[in-house]
Amino acid sequence: MVKDRSVAVLATVLCLAACASAQVTLWGDSTAAPAPGRSTRSSQTLVSHSVADRFTEIAQEITRAEQLEQSQADQAIILLLAAQRLKRQAQDTEPLLLELALRQTGRDYSQQVLLWLQSYVAEGADHVLISRAIQYLLARQNAPEARQKILEQLVGRIGNKNAAIDSELATSLGILAQQRGDAKAARFYLLQAYQSNPYNPMAFAKLAELAPDDIGAATYLEHLRLLVRENPLDLDAVTNLARYAERLELYDVAAGAYRYGAELFQYLYPGRPLPPEIYLPWAIACYNSERQQDLCGQIADHIRSRGSFDILLEAVAGRAAARAGRDEEARRLFRQAEQRARQFLELGPGRTLMDPQGTLTSVREMNAKHFAWFYCFADPNAEMALDWANKGYAAEPNSPAAASLLAYALGMNGLLEWATKSLVASHGKTQISELVQGQILLSQGDKAGAIAMLKASIARDPGSLAAERAKEILREQGVAHVTPISANDLMAQMSQDLRHTFIPQFTPPNKRIELRFSHQGSELTYGGDIEAMIAIANKGLEPLVISDSGLFTGRLRVDARVRGDLTRQIPNLLSRTIRTSLTVPPGQDLTTTVRLNTGPLQRLLLSSPQASLEIDFALYVDPFVGDAGAVRNRLADLKPTVLSVRRPGMQLSGQYVRSRFQTIATGQQAQKLRTARLFTGLLKEQQAMAQHGTLYAYRNSAWLPGLLRSSFLDDSGLLLGEGQGDWVVRVHAMAGLLALPIDQELATVVARSLNHPHWPVRLMAVYLLATGSQGDFGKVLDWVGQQDANELVRSLAMSLRSADSKNSLVAPR
Repeated sequence: MVKDRSVAVLATVLCLAACASAQVTLWGDSTAAPAPGRSTRSSQTLVSHSVADRFTEIAQEITRAEQLEQSQADQAIILLLAAQRLKRQAQDTEPLLLELALRQTGRDYSQQVLLWLQSYVAEGADHVLISRAIQYLLARQNAPEARQKILEQLVGRIGNKNAAIDSELATSLGILAQQRGDAKAARFYLLQAYQSNPYNPMAFAKLAELAPDDIGAATYLEHLRLLVRENPLDLDAVTNLARYAERLELYDVAAGAYRYGAELFQYLYPGRPLPPEIYLPWAIACYNSERQQDLCGQIADHIRSRGSFDILLEAVAGRAAARAGRDEEARRLFRQAEQRARQFLELGPGRTLMDPQGTLTSVREMNAKHFAWFYCFADPNAEMALDWANKGYAAEPNSPAAASLLAYALGMNGLLEWATKSLVASHGKTQISELVQGQILLSQGDKAGAIAMLKASIARDPGSLAAERAKEILREQGVAHVTPISANDLMAQMSQDLRHTFIPQFTPPNKRIELRFSHQGSELTYGGDIEAMIAIANKGLEPLVISDSGLFTGRLRVDARVRGDLTRQIPNLLSRTIRTSLTVPPGQDLTTTVRLNTGPLQRLLLSSPQASLEIDFALYVDPFVGDAGAVRNRLADLKPTVLSVRRPGMQLSGQYVRSRFQTIATGQQAQKLRTARLFTGLLKEQQAMAQHGTLYAYRNSAWLPGLLRSSFLDDSGLLLGEGQGDWVVRVHAMAGLLALPIDQELATVVARSLNHPHWPVRLMAVYLLATGSQGDFGKVLDWVGQQDANELVRSLAMSLRSADSKNSLVAPR
């Protein structure tokens, strides 16, 4: 029987979900055409935003469970569908519906997910949730044709509403086209994907794989620059940008990128010396740039000040001084470098030098090849170059670098004929060996061959001192070196927002991002909502990209600490991802509103009306939990933002409580709702005191328990009112009783709502009795599941009965 009932619940829930998403009911309205034997209910269309919100809150509480039973998911879905019927613009229901469907592995909600996506997707919708839903749909298709069909349906239903989602759909279509061998279609889709979202790494990678000729140097450079924008703390990304700019001989761009990398390295690894992989190419790029040559000396000064010596860096600093016309400074730098290098060579590897001031200096590497290179290209000296090149080759006869340096040194000494096959051709090609080969071809009269060989040598490393010598030889032959792309041409091909910020400027995260966490007022009344605004402000000069690889991934966490009459630590009170925009423009904010009185905090606030409390909320962005359980922001220099709210305890006099009691019969709906919330809270407060003893000073007159019970049990009470709009009060009163034990007397009164003409009342009564009643409610659930006129009520009863049979009924606390 349980199996059959579960199947019935599944069929009904899926049908309900489809009908609700299409904004129709099974029979045209929620009460038309009852089955034979079912009582006819009021057929008027009901609207109540407060009841819809209450159903949504209950569904949210169910969803918070880490281990969600299938029956619980069904119940939450039914409650959310009920909320949609009562509040047509219930925009917060679709994300919950999708989340519930995606968490269930035992049932296929594909059709419902498709419909809910259609209703949910908009420009401001959460990309993460939508992406998960798309992958959910695709994972349930076994054949490529079926995945193609699903994607085409998605394009038709949710396309052109959200650029990031359009890009994801196009990427999936492109990959499918590639898999079936349709390169033209794949290229079309992937190009569309990249144009919709230039931060889509899969689209760019696949496009580069399929159509590399379509991606020119400017496009590839722009892609690398956007990767730096996406994650400004990615050292690999900025290094790749710098190296590619260097290959294109865009030395001002490369120098700027390497400078960024140096500043980023010092930010990421404070106290550690700058590695040669950064400072050396930075200095070379500055040397070759038009406006930054003076930085070469500053870089060398910095490296020296940190106790390091690098002859290659010293050589570049000396050449930069010479190029600037500071010949005396250049000679001084060369002589100092030469002297210090000899000292290190004499000491041997791994040794340090101490200067007269007691400063220790270390060298990363020093051998004869370094001296040979120094005298060949940095401070040319034919005799010294040949001497050290011979020493280097003798020490490493199989080294292509040593052989090519010896060949070049021979050429410097007019002995090119000696630098033949034994040195050049037999040791493999290097930049210097090709430079020598070009000189040999010139000496043999093969100008065309020499020019081609010199160009090949330059292309290996256009910024090196060896390349500089090759360019000089070309000029001597009347041939100008042409760079792959000019800076002006590059900027003309860049997107508008990159033209003025193409050379990145490093800014620490705490200077780029500002967190704001605010709530109107600092004091909360009993039953009031804590609606807080979270703003991620972009204080930088570039757009802030929100993605899995970005500086900010969009993940938020709020912890709560309660002080005062009661103390609680509530970790992970709220956890969500906000990725409603691809980027946040400079000077603008990404904002979201969160309801903080939720989960265990809401239960505490409502069940302790007379307690004076202070609540501190700590907001974390991209939270990181350490080994000891301590939580911090992933970006360490962004400190958690704290918001404090005070909730004074209610001062309850006998007159006040009795006046609230009187509003049940004579007050307006809003007054009755406030009374229902207060009286259910007082009941829970009394229960807590009975279980745990007096927790704080509170008023509990001898007459109060009887009055509170009367407020629910009387014929004109909160659970039985028959006035206009009292059905809303009934629902709220029953919802407030959740997690309280329902004794026989109270259950009998609640059960009278099973015959109420308005279906939301019956729905809430079924849920309360099934989850809170201490008696056997199975037969009643069976009856409701068969006889109630409303399909939502019937479905909930069947789901609760199925769960009851499996002993898995759990009431929201």
